[in-house]
Amino acid sequence: MDLLRRSLAGVIVYAFILPVIFWPLHFVEAKHDLAYILCGCMFLISVLRLIHYYFSKPLYKFSARLWFLLFALFSLMHAGILGFVFTLAIFDERFTPIIHISMLATAGISVSALFALSPRIRFALLNLSFLMMPVMFTGFLTEEYIPLASMMLVFLLYISGIGIRSNREYRRSFDIEIELEAQRKELETLNQTDALTSIYNRGYFNQHFEDQWQYAMRHELEIAILLIDVDHFKAINDTHGHLAGDACLVNLAYAINKTVNRAIDVAARYGGEEFVVLLSGCNTEQARSMAQKIEQAIQDHKFVHEGTVIPVTVSIGIATTMPKPKQKSSTLIDQADQALYQAKAQGRNRSIVFTEDE
Repeated sequence: MDLLRRSLAGVIVYAFILPVIFWPLHFVEAKHDLAYILCGCMFLISVLRLIHYYFSKPLYKFSARLWFLLFALFSLMHAGILGFVFTLAIFDERFTPIIHISMLATAGISVSALFALSPRIRFALLNLSFLMMPVMFTGFLTEEYIPLASMMLVFLLYISGIGIRSNREYRRSFDIEIELEAQRKELETLNQTDALTSIYNRGYFNQHFEDQWQYAMRHELEIAILLIDVDHFKAINDTHGHLAGDACLVNLAYAINKTVNRAIDVAARYGGEEFVVLLSGCNTEQARSMAQKIEQAIQDHKFVHEGTVIPVTVSIGIATTMPKPKQKSSTLIDQADQALYQAKAQGRNRSIVFTEDE
C-alpha cells in the first residue's frame, strides 16, 4: 500500500506529461492523430490508476496479490508508452523537434519513478528498464546517438545503484519502525500487567471499568463486580514465608483468570491479596454463579510450595447494577466491598451479594 501513496503524484504527472511536451513544441500540429492517441492512452491509464487507488483498501483485503498485479500492470503500461515515445524521439525523424526535451523528461521521470517504487526494488528496476532500455538500445543502433546512449547507460547504472541503496535504507527504517512498535506494545502490556501475577493490574482495571460503565449506561446493561480476598493471608505469610505467599497469589490469579474466560470480562489484581473481576452484561444470578465457579476452581487447585500443600480459601463480595446517569462508578466498588466485609464477618470462605438493606 505504501507504493501507491508514494507513486500517487507520479500518476498525475503521467496524465499530463505528453501534452506538456507535444503542445508547446507544436508536435500535435504535425502529428495530430499520433499525439492524441498517445496522450489519450496516458490519460486513460492515469484514470484507471486513480480508480485503483480509490478502491485499494477493499481490493487489498480481497487479494493483496491481485492488488499488486493491477498496480504493476498500470505502472508498466505508463512506463512502456513513455519508453516508446522517447525511443521514437531518436528513431523517428518526425520526433526530432522534441528530442532534447524528451531526453530530459526521460531522465527526470526515471529518477522519480525509481525512488517512488524503491520499496519494491526489483519492480522499480523493471519499471526503469521499460522507460530507458528502449531509448538506449535504439541509441546504440544509431551511430550519431551512441555518445548519448552511452551517457544514458552510465546514468542508468548510477541511479540504479542509488535506488538499491535507497531500498536498503527504506527496509532498515521499516525494520526499526516495526521494532519500535513492538517495544511500544511490550511497554504498554507491562504497564497494564501486574508484575507478580501476570494478570491485569489495578490501573488497567480502573480504566476498563470506566469504559464498561459508560458502555453499560448507554446500552442499559447490567454490570457486576466480584471483589475477592484471600482468607487468613497473613497467617500464610507468617507460617510458610513471604515467598509462599507470593506463590499463593500467583496460583490464585491463574485459577481466577482461567475461570473468567469471556473476552468482555476482566480479572485483575486489585492490591495486596485482593483480586477483582468485572462482568459485563451480567445480572445478580449470573454474577453469583461466576463466584461459585471461582470458589470451586480455587478449591480444585492445589496450592503447593516447596512440597507443602497450602490450604487456600477466599471470600467474595458481589455487587451488580445497571448504571444510571450521574451515578458514580465507585458506588459499585463500595457495594462489593461491603458485601466482602459481610462475607468475612460471616466466617469467610463464602460469597455474599450486596443488598440495599445491608
